[in-house]
Amino acid sequence: MTAGLAGCGDLPQIRVQLGAGDAVPERNFAGLIAADEPEAVLVARNILLANGNATDAAVALGFALTVTLPSSAGLGGGGACLVHDAENGVTEAIDFTSPANDDTGAARYRAAVPALPRGLFALHAKYGRVPWSQVVAPAENLARFGYTVTRAFARDLAADGGALMNDRTALTAFMTPRRQMLQAGDAFKQIDLATSLSRLRARGPGDVGRELEDAVAAAGGAITAAQMRAYVPQWIAAVSIDEDGQRLFVLPASVAGGEFKEVQSGVSVPSGATGLVVGDADGNVVACALTMGHAFGLGLMPASTGFLLAPSPDAPGADKIQLAPVIGIDRTSKAVVFAGASAGIDAIGSLATRAKMLKAPTESGSSSRRGGFINMLTCAANENRVTCEAQADPRGSGYALTLGPRD
Repeated sequence: MTAGLAGCGDLPQIRVQLGAGDAVPERNFAGLIAADEPEAVLVARNILLANGNATDAAVALGFALTVTLPSSAGLGGGGACLVHDAENGVTEAIDFTSPANDDTGAARYRAAVPALPRGLFALHAKYGRVPWSQVVAPAENLARFGYTVTRAFARDLAADGGALMNDRTALTAFMTPRRQMLQAGDAFKQIDLATSLSRLRARGPGDVGRELEDAVAAAGGAITAAQMRAYVPQWIAAVSIDEDGQRLFVLPASVAGGEFKEVQSGVSVPSGATGLVVGDADGNVVACALTMGHAFGLGLMPASTGFLLAPSPDAPGADKIQLAPVIGIDRTSKAVVFAGASAGIDAIGSLATRAKMLKAPTESGSSSRRGGFINMLTCAANENRVTCEAQADPRGSGYALTLGPRD
């Protein structure tokens, strides 16, 4: 059996057969990837082809999204991931949501403590296979040498770019030399962000200096270097739910922002969060939900950093964004049968429905981002083989890709 894989735009459809099960399957594929922005998906593809595993590819993809989809993911934001380790049969979660910042002071806005760099670092440190520098460098290169803006980011700019109007540095960063807002097809470089990513690549996320604290203060936020150094992501137990022969693993409600159940609404809200899912040839799967707390965060960009600040979760105006990664394991075969990720207002209800239906949204469905775009993979088992399909939400402009077979 083969699986047809959804793409976006003119990108080709790829078909490949995947194997898993009680018997040792043929490992003649490299993995599956789905996310809301195509350039970032291609970064994950390259990591898998360079012998990286699902964690390596997911971390590289997460950093790439801070460059190509900064409306919804950024070094100033946070998120959470689920990881399934196929060798040990373990599924667990890592929480790197931004902690509340009670240092209001005289700051114009209450900014979140940046959590994403430390969260992805911790994820890679435990489950990654290739060197740290190898998973950060692609994002740095995209920022330094530029890429072509895709419809995914252009749509967010058109809809929510007004959030940048209160900060000249932030606004200028997303404009063309002709002083027009970036559109799909425009070339885009982010030299300051490349510098921040270069430091992250070379020194890790623990290198927080006084200069960043001063830059945040000058931009109107209030985060101290001590707060940033003190922040530590948390490895936590995933919550398991038995549903129709499969065991779904989700985030605890306190991290996800709600219980995993079907509750949907049609009200439209801005962007500000995104989900990704990656599976590799060994059966490892990572599903992540990343967030800026609001479309383009606070709309503030500290000078020379190239990244936007996110609002503290308890700050006025911060969206109550839900984080909804999920991994489903067949209780008999112990194989992954579903993995998905979404983030947004009521994202949990949207993804809970899909997890039970094992079915992606349709083009004719609502284009509202209230529930967040849903990226997912589904697998069907027969005897000793599992056939999987990666799917990007057809309502968005993302990309789903399967790599294989290997030579």
